[in-house]
Amino acid sequence: TNLKVINSNCEDGINVINSNGIINNINANFAAFDGIDFDFSNLSVKNIKINNSGNDCIDFSNGKYNIEYFYLNNCGDKAISVGEKTIAKFKHVEIDLAQIGIASKDSSEVYVQNSKIQNTVDCLSAYNKKQEYDGGFLKINKSFCSKYKRYKYIDNFSKIDLLNEL
Repeated sequence: TNLKVINSNCEDGINVINSNGIINNINANFAAFDGIDFDFSNLSVKNIKINNSGNDCIDFSNGKYNIEYFYLNNCGDKAISVGEKTIAKFKHVEIDLAQIGIASKDSSEVYVQNSKIQNTVDCLSAYNKKQEYDGGFLKINKSFCSKYKRYKYIDNFSKIDLLNEL
């Protein structure tokens, strides 16, 4: 399966709900709000490319997700937002221009093999947003961040493990 959306004015350019399976490629360009939203699903995706989202480039909630490759550019808020008891595994992440590069929140676990993040306010973030959940967990094997105001933000309920900062 391949998905593509251009110039979306909807709340989500693409919204996948209650789904299982494999997606080869997803492209989202010029979304007024979130580029892609995954909810209550168990998905593997080979390639995701998102350019110019007014809010989050991609938002994951309540599921299990495996992504091989991300390229996210010009995200209005978070490039990658993971929340609400999600387990997400990302092999390679490239982010350019967002308020937050990768955010893990609300009892979620995010595992990243390689990341290259630039032009952000916060490169990495782990926190508790909703009171019915705990904090977030983010583990990155190789991390390269440049041109940021704050390398990482962590609240008292959360944890970020960085194995190799480049």
